[in-house]
Amino acid sequence: MSRKRFASLLFGAAVITSGLSLPSFASVLWNESVSGDLSNNQAAPNTFTLAPGTNSVIGSVGTGDTQDWVSVTVPAGDALTGYVLASFSSPGGDQQGFTGFQVGSSFVGSAFTASSYAGYAHYGPGATNPSTPLSNVGTDLLPTMAQNGPGQAAAGATGFTQPIGAGTYTFLIQQLGSPTNYQFDFNVTAVPEPASLCLMGIAGTFALRRRKAR
Repeated sequence: MSRKRFASLLFGAAVITSGLSLPSFASVLWNESVSGDLSNNQAAPNTFTLAPGTNSVIGSVGTGDTQDWVSVTVPAGDALTGYVLASFSSPGGDQQGFTGFQVGSSFVGSAFTASSYAGYAHYGPGATNPSTPLSNVGTDLLPTMAQNGPGQAAAGATGFTQPIGAGTYTFLIQQLGSPTNYQFDFNVTAVPEPASLCLMGIAGTFALRRRKAR
C-alpha cells in the first residue's frame, strides 16, 4: 500500500473516531436548595435525560421527607458508567442511607422489597454493605449495587449488567433517620459505534504492518 493511501486511511479513521471523544461536561440536574423538593412519589419521579459527562442531583432526605425519586434516561449511543456518591453530610449523625433503582420511568411495587430493584446499596461513611468498605463517599456505587447473590450487598435484587446501557431507570434516594444531605453524580460515557471501532482496528493493523515493513 502506498504511503499516500495509508495516510488517507489514517486520516479517515481519525475523523470518525474523533466523535468518540465528545467533550464531556458537568451539569447539575437538580439542586433542592434552588429548585425545591424532589418528588416523594415513586409513581411520578422527577425526570431527566442524561448527557455525556457528570450529571449531578443534590438534595436532602430524612425526617418528614424520607424519599427522593428521580427517573433518568440514558440516550442511545451512551452508557451509565458510574453512580457516584459525591458528598454526604448528616448533622444528626446518621452514617448511612439507602439507594436503589428499577428499570422503567416509574417504580412499581414495594420500595421495601429487595426483588423490586435491579440493584441497591446503602450509602454513606458508615454504609453496611457486606464485603465492601464501610465508607463509599466519593466512590461509584454500581459495582456494589450489582452484587445480588446470597449474603451480598444487593441480595435478592434482579441484577443488571455494567455499564448500564440506553434506557430509562428510576432511582430511589432514601433516609429513614435524621436529615441527610447528599450529592449523587450520574457519570455517562459515549459508546463507540461498531463501524468506528472497525476503522480503528484497520488503522492499527496498517500501522503495525508499516512498522514491520520498515
